[in-house]
Amino acid sequence: MRTNFILSICAVVIVLIAGSCKKEETGSDTKAVFSYVADGFQVNFTNFSRNATEYIWEFNDGSNETSTKKYPQHVFKSKGKFLVTLTAKNGNESSVFSDTVTILGPNIKIDGDFKDWENVSYSHTNAASAGGNLLAMKTFATDNSINFYLEGTTDMKMEIFDLYLDVDNNTATGFNTWQYPMGSGSEFLLEGSFKDGWGDMFKHTGAPTEFAFTPVASFSDVLSYSQIKTVGGKNIIEFSVKRSKLGTNLKGFVNYSITELTSGWAAVGSLPTFQTPTSAFGKIAL
Repeated sequence: MRTNFILSICAVVIVLIAGSCKKEETGSDTKAVFSYVADGFQVNFTNFSRNATEYIWEFNDGSNETSTKKYPQHVFKSKGKFLVTLTAKNGNESSVFSDTVTILGPNIKIDGDFKDWENVSYSHTNAASAGGNLLAMKTFATDNSINFYLEGTTDMKMEIFDLYLDVDNNTATGFNTWQYPMGSGSEFLLEGSFKDGWGDMFKHTGAPTEFAFTPVASFSDVLSYSQIKTVGGKNIIEFSVKRSKLGTNLKGFVNYSITELTSGWAAVGSLPTFQTPTSAFGKIAL
């Protein structure tokens, strides 16, 4: 009898302990945790938090943007590593979880489909009418290439263009053009036609004030580009330059300018706008 009584008491204790553990697991403890999937600059977050009714997301990318959604989507502005923090709350209880989100940026393909540029910010936009046919530029650098997305008016034809590149960030070296008095220093010039498919890459060889360039590569060796398309009332083209053709002096940035000319070599557009007292090359982060 005594043995049966003791066994019965133990059974009751075991049931109580099991019930207590089960209640605690599904009850009041709040736990924050998430995972993410990055597509270019756009990130979708999956929230695995437990026993939470409120959420605060901090993306810590300099945008000062936060979210209270359970499953937010966020567009980062640049590539890099960002410490994202999720705070999960339930009444007075809260839990904090942080993880590093790695942004590699978009997979740019020079194919005339401009959707991969959708979340890339403009690196330069000309003031209204200031740049002639050329309106705005997006740029994105990878390990292999420097990519450009150029918007122009419907008059933009690119019969001839000049693309100047300052690859060492030193305006005292390379060609200093009077058209950009606040800084140029081009080591390289790509000159040719997107419309007719000819052109070469040249390297500066003279004094900074001399327009002295020597051909070093043809377009087929250094340049990829799409056809010009009209989208939303603008003409758009994308193109890329191989980084391996720009030497070994590449640093944190490459500076650039592009000029559109007619078949008669008359300038009809520039980006950034040239021939003003404050004209300077645009900047591309590598």
